[in-house]
Amino acid sequence: MSTKEYDVIVVGAGNAGQSVATAAAEAGKSVAITEGRDYGGTCPLRGCDPKLVLHAVAETVHRFHNLRGKGFTDEPGFSWPDLMAWKRTFTEPIPPKSQEKMRENGVEVYESYATFTDDHTLRLEDDLSIRGKTIVLATGMRPTPLDFPGSEHLLTSDDFLDMDDLPEEMIVIGGGYIGTETSQISHALGCRVTVIVSDEVPLSKFDHDLADMLRKASEERGIKFHLNSKAGAVRKVGNRFEVDIENKEGQKSTLTTDRVIHCAGRVPNIDKLDLEAAGVKYDKKKGIAVDGKLRTNLPHVYALGDCADSGLPLSPVASYAGSVLSDMLFDDREREISYFPLPTVAFSLPGMAAVGMTADEAKEARKEGREITERFADATDWYHARHLGSPVFAYKIFIDEKEDRILGAHLLGPNVTELINLFYLAISEKTRISALKQLIFAYPTAASTLKSML
Repeated sequence: MSTKEYDVIVVGAGNAGQSVATAAAEAGKSVAITEGRDYGGTCPLRGCDPKLVLHAVAETVHRFHNLRGKGFTDEPGFSWPDLMAWKRTFTEPIPPKSQEKMRENGVEVYESYATFTDDHTLRLEDDLSIRGKTIVLATGMRPTPLDFPGSEHLLTSDDFLDMDDLPEEMIVIGGGYIGTETSQISHALGCRVTVIVSDEVPLSKFDHDLADMLRKASEERGIKFHLNSKAGAVRKVGNRFEVDIENKEGQKSTLTTDRVIHCAGRVPNIDKLDLEAAGVKYDKKKGIAVDGKLRTNLPHVYALGDCADSGLPLSPVASYAGSVLSDMLFDDREREISYFPLPTVAFSLPGMAAVGMTADEAKEARKEGREITERFADATDWYHARHLGSPVFAYKIFIDEKEDRILGAHLLGPNVTELINLFYLAISEKTRISALKQLIFAYPTAASTLKSML
């Protein structure tokens, strides 16, 4: 077996991995990058970007229905195959362009999964090994394997984003980011949807009061939810599927549908690496163990993005981590990861967004003697929601009255996926509320509602 040596090896060709490889090459290092799937990573190919293409069309239809009877008279025409063709204009160019970009920057490109054979060496396919002085792992995540009878009949969220047709009816297993977005898009575009949620509310990582408001609004539109429930088996019966579910009280039932989409979480994509062979510490659920500088327990092996136990599994988090690591390794800049405050959004209909302090954190802060004020309101009757016919608009904000600053913001409604960034800036820059109230925002816009919330 032949072995090639490099200063830096990057495993995983998503945005973060590519950015580190490019920075290393620009610093004059010999660099290799390897990827077992298409170059580009989850976000551009199987996640954020193609999902948002579908969401744009779904949101247009959703808003049409909200404004039906207020000027619109006819149903909009819609073609799923046309939507998929449009989506592929975004995704298909990415793998070849990514490889071309790497080569132009002097990075040697491999199309192969990588497996450690010792702490510096990785075995690739075609009987080739590569050896690196520094190794960076950026392999992302993959759908959590579901181990129950009939799980082979499930389609993953990856499959959903590449389906040739939209069925009349589907069941979505999972009520987190991916399950919520999949179900909301599908329902808006004409599919009857049932969602199996293991928690008491969908989007349980967001504020539960707002999440429950979204659930109620979604149910009024026709989406069905089975809360505190899990799927236990799937059977194919003719051209349809039966799904056995059970709730926390032990009550069992069987649902029938055209298609079943597995969106019940993701796990670090590290199985093929054989981390034991290198002596790298990890947890199958949490990912590769790293410190505040993204170092593993080995001084020359680093991990970042979704495969590491550092930060939320979000594309901007991985990109940020890539820039921090590149500065430390190749620009002699002493930096350390700092994620707070971190804005996050779910592209539901309408959207959900959050940044900073949560309800649980506010409760704990009050126990410690801090004066934390909660401002929680249903603002569905505000102009911003009414002129769009939005079924719900609400907010919950945590404020330190003594310091006159926003500590956390949680939003539900139209355009909140953009509005949350203003709250992020206010929290990050520790802008006083009294100063925010003096600003003049363009009106009527989503941003102008910030002052009303305060």
